[in-house]
Amino acid sequence: MPRPFALSTLGVLTLTAFLALPAAAALAAENDDPAGSVKAFTGTAQVARHGAPATALKPGERIYEKDVLTTGKDSSLGLILRDNSTVSLGPSTRLVVERFLFAPEKGALASLLRVAKGSSAVVTGEIAKLSPDAVKVLTPTATIGIRGTHFVVHVDEASAEPEGR
Repeated sequence: MPRPFALSTLGVLTLTAFLALPAAAALAAENDDPAGSVKAFTGTAQVARHGAPATALKPGERIYEKDVLTTGKDSSLGLILRDNSTVSLGPSTRLVVERFLFAPEKGALASLLRVAKGSSAVVTGEIAKLSPDAVKVLTPTATIGIRGTHFVVHVDEASAEPEGR
């Protein structure tokens, strides 16, 4: 016969797990929201998602948090994010969508992009208007806090992050 302490510990753990399920489901659903979509591209553009090998992007394809986007030599990629920001990637560029959260009704706003290599031009959208501190761009050598409406970032080969990071 189990001891009463073991039953109460098991009961508390079961209750905790049961109560955490709705919160975990809400968080997962929030992270499943697309950050944006592919507007257009020239040449080759790819996405690596969830550690899987990179696949070719198509116009209209959705982009998610943690996606690693790359363009080939002589290629470009245009994205539109859910807050109406636009992101343009130049040739031989690698960009990671580290964090994107756009739920203004909840006060939940974040846009964190990492330009690992190459060049990117951004025109900010609603997140920057509502909460400028919530928009940041990381590079291998600096973090850029956004205070304006548009900017360009270039990371040369010598400063580029190694592949797979």
